[in-house]
Amino acid sequence: MISIEIFSDVVCPWCFIGKRNLETALSNLKAGGEKSENIELNWRSFQLNPQLPTQGIARSEYTSAKFGGEERATQVYERISSAAKEVGLALNFNKIVTQPNSSRMHALIYAAESAQKNHQLVESLFKAFFIDGIDLTQRDNVSSIAQSAGLERVLIDRVFDDDLFMDKIKEDVQQSSKIGIQGVPFFIINQKIGLSGAQPPEAIVKAVEQSL
Repeated sequence: MISIEIFSDVVCPWCFIGKRNLETALSNLKAGGEKSENIELNWRSFQLNPQLPTQGIARSEYTSAKFGGEERATQVYERISSAAKEVGLALNFNKIVTQPNSSRMHALIYAAESAQKNHQLVESLFKAFFIDGIDLTQRDNVSSIAQSAGLERVLIDRVFDDDLFMDKIKEDVQQSSKIGIQGVPFFIINQKIGLSGAQPPEAIVKAVEQSL
């Protein structure tokens, strides 16, 4: 069994790129003889901006505070867009109007894990935010995405109304702090090897082979 824990944030573009690299690495591992049923992926929550209000803030305000202005933000996102294109992703930062607090989305990913739909939801949230420019501060939008990924409406409502799985988010925060994770994506392979950043597929494959 190969276990890979992925600390990630759905509003982190490098995490989207890292997901594509991981998928390529897993395909290469399977081609090399590893059976798909022997690979277990577990998505763990990490918030780049835990201080954001639940309603989010304007994207322009966010980029100004994070990068010190629009010019610097444009330079950073051009570099990220270039890296994304190399893995087949066409990110559209210009479509993003509001920067959300991602805590509820992480809770929904845990809800999806209980229904074995977490991988679909993670992909859908990445795509909605970075490609389609959907406002993830709006409950109806996030709920619609979760339902499309296969979650029942009653489970989604419990996440929003009853704080379901929010305890899991706190546990992940504590664990990431204990490990010393400062940036994502961060992969923990077989509880032995940690990889930080959107590592290329060959680096992930090598780490898996070393862990075995």
